[in-house]
Amino acid sequence: MKQSSLTHVPDMETASFERWQSLIRKYSGIWIPANRQLFLKTSLLKRIRDLNLKGYDEYYLKLQDKSWASIEWFQLIDALTIHETSFFRHKESFDLVQHVCQQKINQSANSNSDCNVQIWSVGCSTGEEPYSLAIALEELSLNSLTEKGLRFYYGITGIDISYPALTAARRAIYSDRKLHMMSPDIQASYFNRHDGRHWRVKESIRNRVLFLQGNLNDIAQSPKRNYDVIFCQNVLIYFRPEDRINILEGLVERLIPGGVLILGLGEIINWNHPELVRIDEKNCLAYQRQL
Repeated sequence: MKQSSLTHVPDMETASFERWQSLIRKYSGIWIPANRQLFLKTSLLKRIRDLNLKGYDEYYLKLQDKSWASIEWFQLIDALTIHETSFFRHKESFDLVQHVCQQKINQSANSNSDCNVQIWSVGCSTGEEPYSLAIALEELSLNSLTEKGLRFYYGITGIDISYPALTAARRAIYSDRKLHMMSPDIQASYFNRHDGRHWRVKESIRNRVLFLQGNLNDIAQSPKRNYDVIFCQNVLIYFRPEDRINILEGLVERLIPGGVLILGLGEIINWNHPELVRIDEKNCLAYQRQL
């Protein structure tokens, strides 16, 4: 393969790039636009070198072998997705989650019933987001329930396509810099020091989060469990606009009436759904399913 003098990454013909685009989208739903061709090439090249293959074409052919590719796809998809995140990455969104869940707690108390909240973290990556959601719920006031002898139950489900990311999420060990958005009090309450530069989420929080491997491209086949909140940020950017609409429609079907869908700012433009009402919150992109 001819070497580029600027990037030292082998060239890729347009037809070859489009073939890789199609293959990756078919398998994962992830869309690599033309302006990210260098990113695709460098990601492929890393796997090619790790596997001691000769080039893009040999790697492509190897991926047609289902028995060989079944494990390799997890490595490739992991290389194509960005896992750089932190706890409470977008504070306004977590504030909204707390507001929504606090309202449900108070409503349950008024109706003299226990409160159960279920949240889905879509594209949970290495776990910072679902653990942040669990901590946010731990910080809610339960006085209105406990005064009546009622209880609060909650669970967080995190889903991601990457097995390596999910392995890291289950370990729940994070560097100091990942925790920079939270106060020392919160950190002390929900983390134990692991070593000189790392912290581990306490077991009581880890037990609240279930991690599952899944592909949003197959959302139509996923169980239609009813969620109070679906948290889906920095995920839709990986999909083509038309695929984003299909995913969003699948998410709406999994919201309870009154449930809230929280997206990343700018991830979808001019989108409306007949069952949703936009929440008036300028710092969040969120919708509520009508009762």
